[in-house]
Amino acid sequence: MLIAVTALGLVLSVGAAHAAPTKSEFIRQGDALCLQVQRDLAPLVRRAQAAKSLPESQQWAAAQRLWADQIRIQARFTARLRAVGVPTGDSKARSIVLGLDRGLVLARRVRDAFARRSTTSLAVTLPEYIRFTMSLNRRVAAYGFKVCGHS
Repeated sequence: MLIAVTALGLVLSVGAAHAAPTKSEFIRQGDALCLQVQRDLAPLVRRAQAAKSLPESQQWAAAQRLWADQIRIQARFTARLRAVGVPTGDSKARSIVLGLDRGLVLARRVRDAFARRSTTSLAVTLPEYIRFTMSLNRRVAAYGFKVCGHS
C-alpha cells in the first residue's frame, strides 16, 4: 500500500512538473486573463463615475459594493492565474502570484473600511492598497507581461 501511494505521488508530481508552463506561456495566458479582467472591470468604472453624483450618505454603500465586486473579479483572476501554474523554478513568477493574494487582503481591508464608513481606516488602507498595487504592477510589467501590469 505504501509503495502504491508513493508511486501515485511520484506520478502526480511528475505530471505537475510536466504541466508547468514556460515563461512565455505564463505571460500569454496571464495577459489573456488580464484582458478579460479589463472587460469585467469596465462596468465598475462606469458605476464608480455614476456614484459620484449620489448623495454622500449613499456613496459609502455604493463604494463598498464596488469594492466587493472588484474583489470578486480579483479573486477569480487570482484563482485562474494560479491554475495556469508558474514556470518551474521561477521565483519572480511565484512572487507575482503570491502578490495577488496580498492584494486581495488589502482590497478587503478597503472594502471593510467603506462598510464601516471609517475615514480613519480609509486614510491608512487605501494608500497602502494603492502603493502595493502600483509596486506589483511594476514587477508584473518588468517580468514581461504586455497587458497585465499596464493600465
